[in-house]
Amino acid sequence: MEDGKNKNMRATFASCYVTLLKTAIGSGALSFPYLFKTYGIVPSIILTIISGAFAVVGLILYVICAHENGRNTTLSELASISMPYTKLIVDFSVFLKCFGVALSYLIITRQLLPVVIETVFGHTLVNNPKTLLVVFLAFIGPFCYFQKLDKLKYTSFCGILAIVFVVIATFYRYSHTEIPKNIVSLYFTVPNFSYLGGFGKFVFSFTCHQNIFAIHSEMDDNSISKMKKLIYSVSLSALVLYISFGLVNYLLYGQIVKDNVIQNYPNDVLATIVRFLYIIVMGVSYPLQVNPCRTYLIKMIAIKFKEGERKILSFIVTTMIILLTYSIAVSGMDLGLVYTIIGATASTFMCLIFPSLFYFNMDIERSTALDILSYLSFLFGVFVFSSTIYSVVYHKI
Repeated sequence: MEDGKNKNMRATFASCYVTLLKTAIGSGALSFPYLFKTYGIVPSIILTIISGAFAVVGLILYVICAHENGRNTTLSELASISMPYTKLIVDFSVFLKCFGVALSYLIITRQLLPVVIETVFGHTLVNNPKTLLVVFLAFIGPFCYFQKLDKLKYTSFCGILAIVFVVIATFYRYSHTEIPKNIVSLYFTVPNFSYLGGFGKFVFSFTCHQNIFAIHSEMDDNSISKMKKLIYSVSLSALVLYISFGLVNYLLYGQIVKDNVIQNYPNDVLATIVRFLYIIVMGVSYPLQVNPCRTYLIKMIAIKFKEGERKILSFIVTTMIILLTYSIAVSGMDLGLVYTIIGATASTFMCLIFPSLFYFNMDIERSTALDILSYLSFLFGVFVFSSTIYSVVYHKI
């Protein structure tokens, strides 16, 4: 029996929905207009649905396995139980994925913040990206030191509201803009080499799997049926947002759309508001990635610490993550390359490959339908990983 204090500390369904949705929806949304450009409207919608469906399968498999082992099960512990030799790989994958996503947030902020400052205040204020990013981190940094995700529910809610406004603003711009005749939007594109490099970006955009275990631990009613309801709600919301945002922006900018579509926006009032709101989105999303990034990096150290020592270590590791992501972000790394590499490696393993492997290696009751979906998810993961890595190695380099 849990005591009353622990029960009172549990998170509600709404709180978990907001946190998990905000974990899934971050910088990945910005890449969808470019994906529509790469694949065309119809293939992009189909690939988004397929990636979302397999992401759902992965989340459900994780929940089933976690439920079998208790409320406080983590991904690392699950690996130790089902496939002990994969534990270090799992910990590193989660760390890499969260680090990469946190990095992408800072890259986007580095791109958008100087434009907002210059548009609003002119050239009189500091508009150096490095300096502005330091100021940005000074505001959001303290939230990165929280230990529980539920404490971030209010910042997550602000992020969700900002994203909804960004999507509404996109529809408004589309309905009030006369599309030039030279802007061409294609239902299908001719298959080319760039097809291979884009698959990982679809998977990247649905990756919230590292936080499903924390949600399972903190949620008041964490029964499998309730967790499935949460997963379906979050995934469907993300799916609708990605397709809407990707399609409307692709129709607006066609073949000139960039990796970060906000860079296509003109310097008017609406675009400035959108940029500012997306900076807020990046700010409230960053701690949601630093939290598991820190957790799994500490797990990789594999040394037992006393409670006081663990708090000090947590502080040091968090600070190192912030400093390292900042250093790489200001180095000028390409956002598209981050999406591609993280999506193909860490995200693909976490979303598609590990869930199936753990599910089949645990002594639990299984259904035929879920067995089939697990096999398909695993094969899709292997395909995404292989095709994207091939594209990066033989085309990018």
